[in-house]
Amino acid sequence: MKILIVDDSQATLEIVRRGLEKFGYRKLLIQKANSAKSALTLIGSWHPDIVLTDWHMPDMSGLMLLQAIKQRQLNIIVAMVTTVDEQSQIEQALSIGASFVLSKPFTDEQLHSQLLPLVREVEESEVIPDATIISGELALPKLSQLERLVHKHISASLVIKAIQKQAFNESKVPCLMVVYEDPENQKVRAIGLLDIYATYVMASGYCAISATQAQAAIIQGTVPTDVLEACKKSLNATAFAFLDKRTKMSLKVKTVKLITGSFRKLELLFETAPDKRIDFSCQREGMAQGKVILVGI
Repeated sequence: MKILIVDDSQATLEIVRRGLEKFGYRKLLIQKANSAKSALTLIGSWHPDIVLTDWHMPDMSGLMLLQAIKQRQLNIIVAMVTTVDEQSQIEQALSIGASFVLSKPFTDEQLHSQLLPLVREVEESEVIPDATIISGELALPKLSQLERLVHKHISASLVIKAIQKQAFNESKVPCLMVVYEDPENQKVRAIGLLDIYATYVMASGYCAISATQAQAAIIQGTVPTDVLEACKKSLNATAFAFLDKRTKMSLKVKTVKLITGSFRKLELLFETAPDKRIDFSCQREGMAQGKVILVGI
């Protein structure tokens, strides 16, 4: 999740940045711009999901930036963090398309409460109909079948949804790599990549995880041994959904490994063609949305 902060005050940029870094629901990738014009340049190259902008800035105001983003029909959510507190001006910004106007001074909790619905809105916008046509030679599961096993072995409240094809960026590591093999000939037939959120969601069926524990570990990018083992149990229990069409046998989990840094082969998995992969989200109530890629070999 990418957030761009725009303000001509260096102090305010740092205040907002530090507040965002404490956001417990999801790790956020943050960039800063000290003017609306430089923000537009950064928007073109970095493609943020959310822009948080000041109102009063030299040369080009935050309101003008908001209008420029809306006129260009960019798929970006814009909100304002500003000294403006007059109701008429707040209503003007909202009428143009600002998702919220948060007046200074504010607390981290106030910022987080305004931000959380926007983060969830971005996540929901990634959902697509489960209509991907997968190559018939691959042992990848149907999401409906995978969800049935997830409900049986992990939680009936866990929701799985097909999402847009994910691209590699710095938020994709650390991640959990799971290798599925044909038990008859030990050939690798599929590879799964689970982000930290998905790892905790999948582990929650076999391991008691408090919201505080999950949030702290997610921000730090860590997976304790008990969570890793619980996730592995869930992956083993749902591996029956991976069916080799030729042998009529289900795959089994060969290895599960925490990947802490990027490397070329990992990045190439994110470049796999749409007919050889499945991208989906998984989520339980009270937990952040996890994302998974399954690639057929």
